[in-house]
Amino acid sequence: MKTKTIIAIALLVFVFTSIAYLIAKELRALAQSGSARTCPPAATNDAGPCCEEAMFAKPPAKSSQKVVVYYFHNNFRCAKCRKFESYSDEVLRSAFSDALNDGSLEWKIINIDEPMNKHFVSDYQLLTKSIVVAKMQDGKQTEWKNLNKIWELVGNKAVFVKYIQDEVNTYLGAD
Repeated sequence: MKTKTIIAIALLVFVFTSIAYLIAKELRALAQSGSARTCPPAATNDAGPCCEEAMFAKPPAKSSQKVVVYYFHNNFRCAKCRKFESYSDEVLRSAFSDALNDGSLEWKIINIDEPMNKHFVSDYQLLTKSIVVAKMQDGKQTEWKNLNKIWELVGNKAVFVKYIQDEVNTYLGAD
């Protein structure tokens, strides 16, 4: 009987240690990527936009037209998911810095597991992590596209970056 008890305790210790290790690893990765952004539940309406959106939203564009690029993720973030965000952030900040600065382009990173962001799942028919480009006119969305090829292209950074750049250029009218 003592042998079974010792084995059971050893297995429990192993399981809890493994879980603690995975949690610590995930927290380290979040801290390193700077993506450990969370919004308080009441960070909407009178308080202004969600803190994540406020971090990346620029002043309104001088014209009434703008493009918004969304990266939708949830609480669980795998290596591919982090690449989606990293590669997209890199291309948007380098190739579209002027548009980001003048407000004609916005880059928003949104956690769809947050209650206030659940509507995006139905708004954009999201099935998983996604990048969506949307055109806005006078504060209303006129068209959007889910860039669903990101899953195929994430293994080749250059092709992934070109795909994002081409799609954003199309929506900005820079074909």
